[in-house]
Formats: sequence, structure tokens, C-alpha cells
Amino acid sequence: MRKTLAAFVALAILLVAFLVIIEYTGGNSANQEKAKKETEQADRMDLSFQPDGEVEQLSTYDTRRMDKQEKLEKEMQKKYEAGSYTLKDPFVKLDPYGVAPLTALAKFETEEPVKISMTVEGKDEQGDIQRTYDDYNTEHTIPVLGLYPDFANTVTIKAENEAGETTEGTFTVETKPLPDDFLTNETETAHPEKMEDGLTFIVPSTRYVYAVDHNADVRWYSTLWNSHIFKRFENGHLMYITKEKGQEKYNEILEMNMLGKVYNSYILQMEDHPRSNVVHHDVIELPNGNLLATVHDLESDYVQDEMIEIDRETGETVRDFSFRDIFPENFYQEYEGAQADKGDWFHQNAIWYVEKDDSILVSSRHQDLIMKMSYPDGKVDWILADHEKWPDAYEDYLLEPKGKDFKFPAGPHAPMTMPDFDNNKATNDYLLFDNNIVITRGKDPLSEQFSRMVQYRINPEKMTVEEVWAFGEDRGENLYSNIVGDANYHPNTGNRMLTSGYIDAGGDSKNSRVIEVTDEQPAEVVYELVVSGFKEESHRQAYRALRLPLYPK
Repeated sequence: MRKTLAAFVALAILLVAFLVIIEYTGGNSANQEKAKKETEQADRMDLSFQPDGEVEQLSTYDTRRMDKQEKLEKEMQKKYEAGSYTLKDPFVKLDPYGVAPLTALAKFETEEPVKISMTVEGKDEQGDIQRTYDDYNTEHTIPVLGLYPDFANTVTIKAENEAGETTEGTFTVETKPLPDDFLTNETETAHPEKMEDGLTFIVPSTRYVYAVDHNADVRWYSTLWNSHIFKRFENGHLMYITKEKGQEKYNEILEMNMLGKVYNSYILQMEDHPRSNVVHHDVIELPNGNLLATVHDLESDYVQDEMIEIDRETGETVRDFSFRDIFPENFYQEYEGAQADKGDWFHQNAIWYVEKDDSILVSSRHQDLIMKMSYPDGKVDWILADHEKWPDAYEDYLLEPKGKDFKFPAGPHAPMTMPDFDNNKATNDYLLFDNNIVITRGKDPLSEQFSRMVQYRINPEKMTVEEVWAFGEDRGENLYSNIVGDANYHPNTGNRMLTSGYIDAGGDSKNSRVIEVTDEQPAEVVYELVVSGFKEESHRQAYRALRLPLYPK
């Protein structure tokens, strides 16, 4: 009995020992790998912003535009109340705020509660602009968007009561021609049935923001000057950078609607800065509602290498960040590339917020890189750039390319996140515009041969990157743009849209091309717009292009 018990105990000890070995040599391999990675992360040099505790106040809140438009609204309401307006004979005010000539405001009353549908008749079936309101009311204020310039526009309003009975009224809105200095827009290809819904909004390096339909007909524009920054807030309003009256520099960020009604205005303090704007390339809305903007440091000899966060409510600058905190001193002190004489060593041209992990994507044209970093502490996750000219201490942050045909971006623009295409949580896909002009790093023989939009797949755990899709190489120099550019993913169709903004058209003429393609490889072109009528160094080119509905959801 004792021998049996002893044998059982010995067997149990052996079993426990075996399980312990399995735990630490096999079963715990995942934990060991995790611990190894944590050690490697701890050994990496800390790349992050180093705030000095003092925030330079570049921004203030301004009410002058809102005060002025309040007077306009009172005058408009006075005229409305002086009459009696119905569905069949509404009050119509063209360009109610004086900055959006292809818009109108229609107001009228109905005897019973009805819901409203409004249609601006297009020049073909796909050109109709429609909007439906689901609430039943007796007082109605309807924004009319999508009018053609220099045209007698037919607008139809349909009312439906709660019993399902309908009434219809039609009126005409006559508009003026486009300004004499407006750019020329021509459609080379258009397959509306394959395109993402909405209009194509052209965002310039300077002058007019405007929207065209599939026929290249202009259906919206603003007379307010604009440079680089135009997008939608979460609440449906527009983010629009412009010039304060009497100011030659772009120094005002507006929050306004499609009619031009301003809800918030933020003035950027210019002082005697030599550049044409302090907020130069991009502004994004953060989850807390604040604005994160690319700026110049007014107290240094360098430009386009800082960001500030602006409080949406007060207009105060609450944070500022310098990329000189992250990179070696010789990157900016010894920079000899494009615009070196102006101190433009970094040239940040984009920010994209990554909701998945509260981080941002940053694009630097003059360092030929895309970078991902946490926000607001600014710890660098990875750097997508050619490995040339990096100190050894930065190697742990550089992504390792996979695939024999891999090409690093050069002088890039407009990175953005994409959906999970490979059903792998360990990887993330990104789309960007690769101008393909080497500024600082990368001895690429293909440099300046073409421009393209490219989809990269990055595994941040393995620190690898691969190309999974691209469009543009086959177009060669006919699509090459050494400056500006954009790439967008369209969620409903899966299409992608490229903007190559500064293409040589012969002599000193330039043009921009906006091309929407399918997600196939090779891709099918479903829309191609050519923007022309501007000269070299006029800054009138298309900086970005967006596909947006006129009426936000």
C-alpha cells in the first residue's frame, strides 16, 4: 500500500513538473513574447512632444460676422412677416448671407402640419438635387441648394400631410453667371451609376471652394476666399478658412452652413509673420470638439512644423506642439531641400485622427514621411519613410517593407485610415497620395516619373509595411504633380478618389485632375474631372477634392 502511495505521489510530482515546463516553455510563449515586446518598447528612445508649460496664444474667438448676419436675418424676417407666403407662392431669398450665390432660402406656412420634399431640377436625370424632411410642421424654412449659375432654376416643393395627401408647388430661381476669374471644369469620364453619391468639392490652394456634379456643372461655391481647409464638422457644418475683412492673409477659421450662415469664428494672430497664413494646410475636429491646426511658430526661424489645439468654445490656444521636439537637430538646422531658405524643413501638410486608438497621422512633405503618434501626448508609434539618413536611435520606429515591388512615399500628402480589408486585427490599412518626388531621403529612380494614390497595410506589432493597391503609375508624367494632392476612400462604393493638383499642361499652364476609380486592380475609372485655367505659381490649383452630399445627414 505504501509503495502504491509513494508511486502515486511520485507520478503526481512528475505531472506537476511537466505542466510547469509546458507553462513556461510552450503555454506561456505568448506571455513571453509580450514581455519581450514590452522590453523592446521600453528600450526604444522616447519620441514625443516636450511641452514647455507655456502655450503661445495664437487664437481668439470673434463675433463680428455673427453680429453682422444677425442684422441681415432681422431684415429678412421683417420682409417675410410683411407678406403672406404659401407653398405655391413662397418667400425666396437668393444668397441670404451674401457668400453662397447658388443657394436660396424658401419660407412659407401651411394650414396643417405637413412634411416637405424639395427638388432642384437637374439638366439631366442624375442632376436632380433632392432633400426630404420627415417632421410635420406648419412653418417651413427650407435651404435650397444645388442651383446652376446663369440659369433659370426650377424648384419643386412637395408637401404631404399625416393622412398621406400631397400638394405641390413650383417656383423659379434665376442666378447670375460665375465670376470672370472662375476656373474651367470639364468631365472626361463620368459613370454616375458607379460613382459615390454627392458632389465633388474642389478645395483650392487659394480662392474659390466650389462643387461640381457629374457633368462638371458648378452647383455650389462661396465668394469667400479660401486656402486648403474645407471639410465637415460632426454636426454637419462646414469648416472653412478665409480672410478677415481688410486682411491679405488667411487668418480666420469659420464654422458655417451651406447657405453661409456663420456659427463660430476664430481669428489667428498674424503679427508680422511673412507667410500668407498662420494656419497653413490642415485643421481637424478632435473628439472633444476642439480644433487641431497646422501652424507656424511665430517665435522661431522655422515654418510649418507646429500644431496648436484651439478650444472650440473660447477660441483660446490650449496646447502647442513642435516637431523639432521629435527629430534630430540636424534635420532642421542642416536642411538643404525645397524651401530651405524659408526654414521649411518639415512642411506638415496633413493631420488625420485615428479613432481606433486616439492617435493621429501626420504627413511631412520635406522629410518624405508619414508618421503615426498618440494624441495628445504625441508618442510616436511608427514612421513610414525610406531608411536613408536616419540616426541609429530612430531605427526602431521605421517600418520594414515587405514585397519586392515596395516603394516608399516621397513628398506625400493626405494619409487616411481605411476599413479592415484582410480580417486581421493585427494590421491596419491606410490610403495616401504619393507625389513621388524625393525631397530629403530615398534614392528612388522612379522619382518624378508619376504620382499615385497607394494603399499600405501596416502591422505595428511586427513593424512591417506592404503595398496592397495603387493607382497612377500607368499614367506616367501626365498625372505627375510635384506639389499638392489628395486621396480619399469612399465608404459606400469602396471607390477611391485621387486629386493630382499641379500637372504640367505645357508652357506656364497647369491643370488639376480628380479621378475616381474602383477598388479593383487594375482599377476602372468611373469619373475624371479636369480643372484648368490657372497659371504656374498662381496657387489656383486644386489642393484637395472631396465627395460630399450638399445636404449633410
